[in-house]
Amino acid sequence: MRIMIDKGLLLALGAALALTGPHPAALDAVFIAGLLAVVCASALAEWLMGSHHAWIPVCLMSVAAVACPSWVAFMTPVAYDAARARVPESLTDPLRSALRWMWIVPVLRTLVDGSIDMASLTAAAPVAVAVCASFAFGSRASMAERLRSDLNAFEDRARDAARSNRVRLADLSEERDRSVRMATLAERTRIAREIHDNVGHLLTRAIMQVEAGKAVADATNDAVAGRGFDEVGVTLHDAMTMVRRSVHDLEDEGTDFGARIDDAVRSFDGATAGFSVALANGIDSAPAPVARAFATIIRESLTNVVRHSDAPGASVTLRDFPAFWQLVVRDGGPAKARVNHDGDPGGDDGLPRGMGVADIESRARQLGGSATCGPYGGGWRVFVSVPKDRWNDKASGNDKESDNADQPRRNP
Repeated sequence: MRIMIDKGLLLALGAALALTGPHPAALDAVFIAGLLAVVCASALAEWLMGSHHAWIPVCLMSVAAVACPSWVAFMTPVAYDAARARVPESLTDPLRSALRWMWIVPVLRTLVDGSIDMASLTAAAPVAVAVCASFAFGSRASMAERLRSDLNAFEDRARDAARSNRVRLADLSEERDRSVRMATLAERTRIAREIHDNVGHLLTRAIMQVEAGKAVADATNDAVAGRGFDEVGVTLHDAMTMVRRSVHDLEDEGTDFGARIDDAVRSFDGATAGFSVALANGIDSAPAPVARAFATIIRESLTNVVRHSDAPGASVTLRDFPAFWQLVVRDGGPAKARVNHDGDPGGDDGLPRGMGVADIESRARQLGGSATCGPYGGGWRVFVSVPKDRWNDKASGNDKESDNADQPRRNP
């Protein structure tokens, strides 16, 4: 809009000089034709301004003004466009300069038209000055456009750099937090192993010695020594229970949920030729019993897929909802020639009820949840849902839940 206003003002200035000068032009058909011609040429030049062809209407109008000297007054917008038009760089430098300064030819033609005298110079000078000023004005506008474009490009680059820096800083912060967490988990696991390998073995040996002493006391009918060995045995068994719980707690806290699930899934990649497992884990963290149960269910389910299905792969999906955790293991089939996943003739409802399926359902029930295993979409699906309500109060019965959810537990 600003450029259109500038051109309109320059065209009005040229027309006013032509009509009000010492030798005013006649307002005839030639004058009107020149006005329409320059409007069309300027509009075409503006339309082509983004390409290397905007100089064409400028040159055509300049040639027309040489042929019709009365049109020189309309060269103000043409000179403005000539300053802004881009000449192809493929042309030679003399030719590029000639095309850029083509507008000045009709101006010089007007100044030297006929005999050079003071009257003609006085009449043509205002128009020539206006045209030259239009070219200078166009050069300034072109420079402003280039500077504005460079500024916009600089701002875009600055925004991209700032965005990249923010992303990089966020990635570094996330990587640092992950490293700290993994180091903490590794240290907890190391402590659990140290307790298991050292204190646990010493307590086990002490229990065995007490039981041997108790057997000797019973054989010699030494009631006092027998009661003493009983009391020491109870104390050692209590100590062993406390050590076992401490080891399990440290080991649970030292295990990352995502790493455990990922290990359970990746162990089946390539189990058979071309077999792959797609994992979509939407759970960031969950209690250790849930993590152990989910990892075991995933292994059992994928084992059934490998053994009893010709599917080229399977999918494992974990979702974290406000009230429960959900696990879905699916294969697309087809099934091999089988009665069910575990060779069992099936339950009353005709669905497989092998040991693997029964173990999956049992583990889900131990966590207070439910499991549904059966045909789905031509393949097989294991659908497990575990509510979160029982894990909200960690202080009440967490050790008991941990022991019950992963039976049998190993002794240190």
